[in-house]
Amino acid sequence: MRDYAGILPIYLDLDLLSAGWNGTISPYPGMDDRTFAMQSLRKSFLKKYQDQKSNEADLRALDLFLQINEKCRTFDLVNPCTSEIEAIALGEAKDYIFRFFQRDPEDALGIPEDVLTLGQIGQNFGLGNGANIGSPGTSFLQKVGLGTMAATSSTLHYFYMEAISEDALWSDVESVRRVKCGTELVRGSRLSFVPKTTEISRTICTEPVCNMLFQKGIGAVLEKRLREVSGIDLSTQPNKNRLLARLGSQTGEFGTIDLSSASDSMSLGLVREFFPRSVVSLLEMARSPLTILPDGTKVELHMVSSMGNAYTFPLQTLFFSAIVYGVYRARGIKLERPSRHSLGNFAVFGDDIIVRKEAYDLVCRLLSLCGFSVNIDKSFNEGLFRESCGHDYYHGYNVRGVYIKTLKDVCDRYSAINRLNVWSAQHGILLTNTISYLLKGCRLLPIPFDEMDTAGVKVPFAFLRSPLKCKATGGFRYRYLHILQDFVSVTDVQRHPPLLRGWFNNPSAIMLGALAGTFRAGKVSNRLQRRLTRIKARCSSRWDYIPPDLGLGQDFGNSWKTVVELNLNF
Repeated sequence: MRDYAGILPIYLDLDLLSAGWNGTISPYPGMDDRTFAMQSLRKSFLKKYQDQKSNEADLRALDLFLQINEKCRTFDLVNPCTSEIEAIALGEAKDYIFRFFQRDPEDALGIPEDVLTLGQIGQNFGLGNGANIGSPGTSFLQKVGLGTMAATSSTLHYFYMEAISEDALWSDVESVRRVKCGTELVRGSRLSFVPKTTEISRTICTEPVCNMLFQKGIGAVLEKRLREVSGIDLSTQPNKNRLLARLGSQTGEFGTIDLSSASDSMSLGLVREFFPRSVVSLLEMARSPLTILPDGTKVELHMVSSMGNAYTFPLQTLFFSAIVYGVYRARGIKLERPSRHSLGNFAVFGDDIIVRKEAYDLVCRLLSLCGFSVNIDKSFNEGLFRESCGHDYYHGYNVRGVYIKTLKDVCDRYSAINRLNVWSAQHGILLTNTISYLLKGCRLLPIPFDEMDTAGVKVPFAFLRSPLKCKATGGFRYRYLHILQDFVSVTDVQRHPPLLRGWFNNPSAIMLGALAGTFRAGKVSNRLQRRLTRIKARCSSRWDYIPPDLGLGQDFGNSWKTVVELNLNF
């Protein structure tokens, strides 16, 4: 394997120095947009590179996780230094959360309706694509039809049976699964590590299947209520965050706040202090009370949820929205909700928080009182820089760098080349040396701009040497690198490995999976242990088309054509 980590930065420095970079990696007053972009690229380039990862990154992540868990154990909101305005803001936040879980009465008696109930949770059961304790695989079929339906308590099993009792098909699936596989009580989740940066990994906890069903149900109810009460739609909110961050970098009206390890920092004590008792009991029922470390050690969890719990993200979005609401009320700032036609005057997406400049300090203070740590290196209320949801803006100019996580195979190198060419075109900075080095050992497969980054090298149509026209479509034929996926047909019994043949002992599970939309043309995808590829061909009738939703600007196309020609030495 090439020594990319050792050599690539040298080539990048040559390119950036040739473009006028002065070698600084820290902003200074008066820095122009172009220099800031070069500095950002140099800092981000191999920050998340994982090909030479050491165990130290995992150990740092575990140590941080245990520290935060201990901090959650000792959390106490009582603080004698709390000022009057802080107390008012916290009170308003608590009131907001209580009203969040109470829907206005529809009957003449005027009794509020609880938003989060077992009935609502059961109607929103779901499962993700990852692994779960008690399932032999990651597909929906394996989780509901072939596993042990692991749970952390018999109560959860009971409520699961109650939830599906009115669904004849799911009840049939469960009756067969229960006889053939049985049920399993487990102590809690399993902790593991996933890549984050070269310095530190990210901890994630694998949840039991039954717990995950309830967590997904809670998360779905919270997401729906967030749209109703806060105007926050988690499917579209990232773009609103980015636009407000850009506005903040231009006018200084808004500050952006990022938190360190926010997912693990919401303590049980905090939730019991701020949330209604009925809600707390449901959150606690669905969570894992402990996690098992890689060495087998059992650790009691004092955080309400961790990365891996399906309601973690909407729950923290709700809580941080409540804090913003409380501060705005205490400061006398009119709160403008985001909507389809408006950005609003605040934004919350997980721990990406954007608030009015005058509310920034008090929001940060309340977050600290509630046990969260504001990441001062990634939070901004002064100057020309703001960042949120993967976009970095300097005076309204997107200066986000390129993060290269791996270069293990040709697909990774194609992706790096294409993303660097886009960055190069955005900023008018050539990266000839860097891209030429990445191209060594790669087969140059010319592909159109709207193809996958991993499929080849994106080039303008004018640079194709001998384009072949497709008679059927009128487009032009090209070859690309296709990443293979392993699909198992639910009708081809003979080719199934023994484990998957169990599906046919539970045919109702196949029907339930089909109704849940987990099939593609009657097939279920399996995860491959390693990436396999194949050269395939197809046609394109819009070779140079650049989708407008990428936000690259009207003049990007011409700049990209010029940059690709020079970077690839055409």
